[in-house]
Amino acid sequence: MRLTPDTVRSPGNAPESGPESGSESGSGQAVRLAVPRGGAFVVRWRTAVLLVRPLTRAVDWAPLAVVTAFAAALLTLMNAGDPLGGADALLLMRITGTLLGSAAAFALVDAMSADLGPAAVPRWVRQALRCLLAGGAAVAVWFVAFAHVLSRLPEGALFPVGDLMVEMGVCLGIGLASAATAVRYATGRQAAMAAVVVQLALVLATILLPDQLRLWPPTCGFGFWDQAHAFWLGMLPVPYVWLALACRDLRR
Repeated sequence: MRLTPDTVRSPGNAPESGPESGSESGSGQAVRLAVPRGGAFVVRWRTAVLLVRPLTRAVDWAPLAVVTAFAAALLTLMNAGDPLGGADALLLMRITGTLLGSAAAFALVDAMSADLGPAAVPRWVRQALRCLLAGGAAVAVWFVAFAHVLSRLPEGALFPVGDLMVEMGVCLGIGLASAATAVRYATGRQAAMAAVVVQLALVLATILLPDQLRLWPPTCGFGFWDQAHAFWLGMLPVPYVWLALACRDLRR
């Protein structure tokens, strides 16, 4: 904390108490501490760090656990004992990414999300931490699934991790943004279910596009693969901008 001559008066240079200094203490000493620049940010950051543990306990992890178990079973049982074909591997990763995005939506359900009263920590901080916790867990599961799929592919098979990460990032962002919007107007799991419906509807709508506008090429690196993933890369920031806006504090 930075103390300046204007904010701290020592006993040696403080005026004597009397009629002229009625606001001073009886000892003739007045101390006023200035809040250092950036102090509020530091306090908020420390408070957010302290929230990680209770939020970890408060997050509804059951949907992510169910999706993880389902994806593990799917990846293990598909052509068990045989190498995976490129098309099958691609389909498995897309199913996993979509379901993980849906499951992460449940983490944003917060009993205080629609509370307009004063809180020690702003709503957007709580929601951002929930997004980081659930989103980080979903991405970790996805990478484990990706590593497993790679281990089962034939040698030399094309399976671009960057393009598939973009697909998964869009699915995850849509799930989180939909949930962040839904919990502004409703509480409980029904808000997360509404977000799941929105996410799956958007994914389904892009699957049903005509062949010339196909955004989910069935094989890696062929046909309209490059054009489709240029589109996905351009769209990647959109759900996260939407998410940032949806996580803002509520207004009366």
